[in-house]
Amino acid sequence: MTQSKVLAELQELNLNYLLLVQKLVTEDRDAAIFRLKIDEDLADLIAEMSVKDLTLLARQPQSWLRPCVDATKTLKEILSNSRAPSMRETHLAMLMASASA
Repeated sequence: MTQSKVLAELQELNLNYLLLVQKLVTEDRDAAIFRLKIDEDLADLIAEMSVKDLTLLARQPQSWLRPCVDATKTLKEILSNSRAPSMRETHLAMLMASASA
């Protein structure tokens, strides 16, 4: 895959992500702030942005997505724990809720 194709796909992913974030913020602001780990000012800004502004952000050569889990070891243990597969979703939710922004 060429570098220009990778960049184009990254920009498309960025735009889709930013549009989804905007939709989440406008539909349920409080839940979006919690789930996306953003502050109120950023939520307000994203909600007010035009598609043109979102596209401008998306065209930057960096990803707007980033994992919010810093506890790689903990994540690995949760995913590989075969003793309590029914608790996996609960443990993942707890890990994500405790992840730093």
